Amino acid sequence: MSHEPRVASAFRVSPSVVEAARLRRRGRIWAGLIAPAIGLAGLLALFSEDVWDCVISKRGCGSTSGFLCLASLVIALAAVVTVQTTSRPTVRRAAFRTQLGAEAAFLVLVLVTFG
Repeated sequence: MSHEPRVASAFRVSPSVVEAARLRRRGRIWAGLIAPAIGLAGLLALFSEDVWDCVISKRGCGSTSGFLCLASLVIALAAVVTVQTTSRPTVRRAAFRTQLGAEAAFLVLVLVTFG
């Protein structure tokens, strides 16, 4: 029975480091899920009555501006980059919430435009 001395860790993992890793991972997951969600929103829009008039003849489409869709995607992308790169916890949390909100806004805009 040998008693080897315990070697203390060279560094301690703080709760903020754990939270940072968790938010970065969740940010990547939600960023990866936006493409399938767009596909699902498009599929749902196909079941509306006026979608083919909108797609083929541009009549009966929602009045949503393409600028709003693009703006929500740009905001989501900027938030993803911020979540992945910032070292400040409060900024990371705010950016993650902004990412989720911008992605949700984009999906709603897709549904409103084609639904």
